[in-house]
Amino acid sequence: MKLKNRFLKNKLSMCISASIASLVSSTYADAQVQIEEIVVTSSFIDRTVDEIINPLHIVNGEEISSSATQSLGETLDGLLGVSSADYGSAVGQPIIRGLSGGRVKVLNNGMVVRDVSGLGGDHNVEIDLNNVDQIEVVRGPSSLLYANGGIGGIVNIVDSTIAREDFSESDLRLGLESQSVNDGETYDFSYQNNMGGLNFSLGYKKSQFGDFDIPDGAVLHDEEEHEEDHEEGHEDEGHEENLGYLMNSDSETETKRFGVSKVGDWGYFGVSVNNNESLYGIPFHGDDA
Repeated sequence: MKLKNRFLKNKLSMCISASIASLVSSTYADAQVQIEEIVVTSSFIDRTVDEIINPLHIVNGEEISSSATQSLGETLDGLLGVSSADYGSAVGQPIIRGLSGGRVKVLNNGMVVRDVSGLGGDHNVEIDLNNVDQIEVVRGPSSLLYANGGIGGIVNIVDSTIAREDFSESDLRLGLESQSVNDGETYDFSYQNNMGGLNFSLGYKKSQFGDFDIPDGAVLHDEEEHEEDHEEGHEDEGHEENLGYLMNSDSETETKRFGVSKVGDWGYFGVSVNNNESLYGIPFHGDDA
């Protein structure tokens, strides 16, 4: 009798264990059916610098439009780790952590800008800063994820020439700027709208700047240099301080762009045309050889 009772207890224990396993399996199966799909997305370009901890700067488009018209390098000069290779007011290439040239890539909407600026620091970067959404600056080797060879960093100019989302309303902007130091002026306009299911974007900007004015007494010469000029019969009016302006510092720029895109559940498709014409000088002063 004792052996029989022990056998019954063991059998009852096995039955209870099997029931618990079946219940857990059934509950797990029900939980699998009830779980909904969760999609997690992340993008660094939609966040501000305060919200992220990595070598990234984001300059808002409104900040760019409200500042004076200047070169790309001067626009970004002052950011941590970023400076400008300055060759006058019209030419300024960005320098990131001491690296420039081919080690710093300039992109427009993720596409590398290929112009003559890669041949030397005295060439301007052919980019249109009229009505841009934002400028993204990535410092250091992490930029290799976005541009081949840009070990120093990248500068990505983002605009809506090819819109990735439908414009919710029409946007017309007019701008006028005047600079007293070079008797220059700039006027621009841009327009964006969705018509017939198509997103249209166009922009135009014209800048004309003269030579930079030099205040009296701003250029200093050594007394020995003055004595040598008098001995050789040179006249003082040849000095820049007597001219009153910095020679060859004038510039003129005209940019045009037009884009159209179609957005749907399948994605987006668009084309754009950009034209950038510039004429600028490289101010330089040195002693004759």
